[in-house]
Amino acid sequence: MLDCLSIRERNYKKNDIILLAGTKVDAIGVVAEGTAQIVRDELDGERTILSELMRADIFAEAYVVAETAEIPISVIATADCKVLWIPFSKVVVYCSFTCEYHRVLIQNLMKLIAEKNILMNEKMRILSQKTTREKLMCYLNDYSEKVGKNKFKIPFSRSELADYLSVDRSAMSRELGKLRDEGYIRFNKNEFEIL
Repeated sequence: MLDCLSIRERNYKKNDIILLAGTKVDAIGVVAEGTAQIVRDELDGERTILSELMRADIFAEAYVVAETAEIPISVIATADCKVLWIPFSKVVVYCSFTCEYHRVLIQNLMKLIAEKNILMNEKMRILSQKTTREKLMCYLNDYSEKVGKNKFKIPFSRSELADYLSVDRSAMSRELGKLRDEGYIRFNKNEFEIL
């Protein structure tokens, strides 16, 4: 498949910019190793974390398919990582060998796009909560359900969680303290337990 689809492999160090807002992209990114974050930087300097990328996650697919002139997001490596870049033009056209792998790749990409759409809807639900407390509890409850445990480790630092929830970090820290004092949660750094 690497040859068939002309896939390019690229390595990035922690904090490297994998994809920069304002550029045009014509390939779908696949995280082969490591982790990254999709972020959006606003004009006022605020940064919003849109999602965390883990091994086997794809990114930029919506912008590639929509042929967006300039993408509004950046992708930043949060650990050393390897990214496979798949040219979209090669994905949508069956290769001359009409191999089974190509059909499976297209099916998997469609499934991943659908799953990302569901995750984005879930994030919209979290962000639509009116207060910082409600956003926190909605996120923590959803994450607990996702991993199937009351005790879990989230993929964000405290400031990254504030960026992800689009809330003020100090206000969020106060709410976490209140939730702990009221007996709803326990936490230590990014490890949480819902009581």
